[in-house]
Amino acid sequence: MDIGLNLIDKQFQGIYHGKKIHPCDIKNVINKMIENDVSRCMLTSSSIQDYHDNSKICEDYKDMIPNIGYTVGIHPCSSAEMMNGKDIDFEKFSVLEGIWKDLLKTKNRFFMAFGEFGLDYDRLEYADKETQQKVFEKQLEIISKLTVDLDHKPPVFFLHMRSCNDDLLTTLDKYEFHKEQKFIVHSFTDSLKLMDEIIARKNYFISFNNCSLRTEEGLQNLKHCPLDKLFLETDAPWCGIRKTHPSYPLLVEALEEHKDNIQYKQLDYTVLKKKKIPLWFEQNGLDKDDYLIGDRHEPCELWKVYLLVSKLKNSSYEEIVNKVWDNCQNTFTPM
Repeated sequence: MDIGLNLIDKQFQGIYHGKKIHPCDIKNVINKMIENDVSRCMLTSSSIQDYHDNSKICEDYKDMIPNIGYTVGIHPCSSAEMMNGKDIDFEKFSVLEGIWKDLLKTKNRFFMAFGEFGLDYDRLEYADKETQQKVFEKQLEIISKLTVDLDHKPPVFFLHMRSCNDDLLTTLDKYEFHKEQKFIVHSFTDSLKLMDEIIARKNYFISFNNCSLRTEEGLQNLKHCPLDKLFLETDAPWCGIRKTHPSYPLLVEALEEHKDNIQYKQLDYTVLKKKKIPLWFEQNGLDKDDYLIGDRHEPCELWKVYLLVSKLKNSSYEEIVNKVWDNCQNTFTPM
């Protein structure tokens, strides 16, 4: 399962830096994902509009991948959209609350998590700390009201935590949530000390992707994260592994060690450089899907993160796959 996927990103519409260079290939991306053993995914929403766009994708492709769903919430970098000057825009929050209330009431099959929301002090150019805090707390206030006495397990919290020390945790502690509420800190890139504080909490989990592993500290975090607290994701089309990352030589070693038993079809795909992309689609249209586009990351590459985990933890690949799958099944409502 890929718990962090951005299919609404313009790259999957064939748009790069504002220029359209190939047709929308979401169907091909999903085909490749399934072909490489990713049978379930969660699409990330950062705004109300993202929710509507992700909802449409789920409806459009549910026959291809029935186990598809989305998050609903306001990303810290989108916080300014929910403000009216220096104050909360209550009209917009009324819309968000109405969406959540309806999805909970109908037990919508696609609604897997609240979020992506939290705090991001690395990108204050999008929203200052005060704005982020107000918008995050307003969301928590509404969710607490809607779910604390819910008669079924609520959707997961999909949390964004970037360079904010323990501000996110202390903010969460201000509110009362459902006794079965679970919390996943997505794309973790912080310190081992903070990770230990998170995983010491009941029902709190950590999710790693390649961006989590682009430093030595990130590799140590993953090495020390208990398997029963672990989730994995791509965050595609972002967070592909790079040759400059310390994780890259480990992946090369792991691939060599497992070359006889890792048989993913993605290994045989053609990698298209930007200049050759238009010609590929001119010749093949969308009839062939055995390709990857330059630096665009795809969910069909999730297995590489699993392989890195097995390498770092000196565990079998199968053990990692089975344990993380169990975590997914136990945390997310079965579809």
